[in-house]
Amino acid sequence: MRLKDVQALVDRCFAGLAEGAARLYEPADPRFTLRPSAVWLEYRWYVLGRGLAEIFLKWGRVSPWQCADTEASVVRVHLIGDSSGLSERARRLLEGGTPTPERILGLFGDDGVGRECVSFGRTSVTLEQWEKAGRREPLEEERFQALAGILATPESTPEERHEAVQRISAERSERVVSALLALLAARPSMMALRVLSEWGVVQAREPLQRAIAALEPDNLADLWALTALDRRLEAWERMIRSS
Repeated sequence: MRLKDVQALVDRCFAGLAEGAARLYEPADPRFTLRPSAVWLEYRWYVLGRGLAEIFLKWGRVSPWQCADTEASVVRVHLIGDSSGLSERARRLLEGGTPTPERILGLFGDDGVGRECVSFGRTSVTLEQWEKAGRREPLEEERFQALAGILATPESTPEERHEAVQRISAERSERVVSALLALLAARPSMMALRVLSEWGVVQAREPLQRAIAALEPDNLADLWALTALDRRLEAWERMIRSS
């Protein structure tokens, strides 16, 4: 499917819904013209009720004026929160496609996320249902304290903190949120920001924006990633205000 056809399909499926944040269409943003990548990217965020749909498009990095007629390689929808209306609209993107479950295993393995994948020629469309809000099984106290200690220790390495964030976020609770926010108050962590943005912890926007302001001017990859996370949290804020 050509990019312009994919964009028109998304427009139809989500017509009439509020966009939680401004779209990120990379070819139109001069900040990302020189981002080192073989692809262009677009993100959108739609909100309805207690749910958020994050839509991600990817296609080859051709000249900006050639994008519309370039074949899109990936369309991915992240359904966050709980909204049957959003789920219904997102499923319309799959209609008429050829089921390709093997692509899910090849790209993601068995990571516990609910996914459906279809293809339209070389265009892959994947719908992901991210975990709904709610507490998971708590970590043993000793395990939690050990991981929280790594996050709080100034001498820990970025790699150690990254792994600790991954492991401590197996529990979704206020104490984990507090530990991640405390980490961000002391130093940036892309992994902690990803987790908190998935959970809709809007208090993470302030340290996230500090991280953006502190980036080196040529660090366009992190600028793109952090900007997308900031827009996701902006969409969460809009959803919370309107629900």
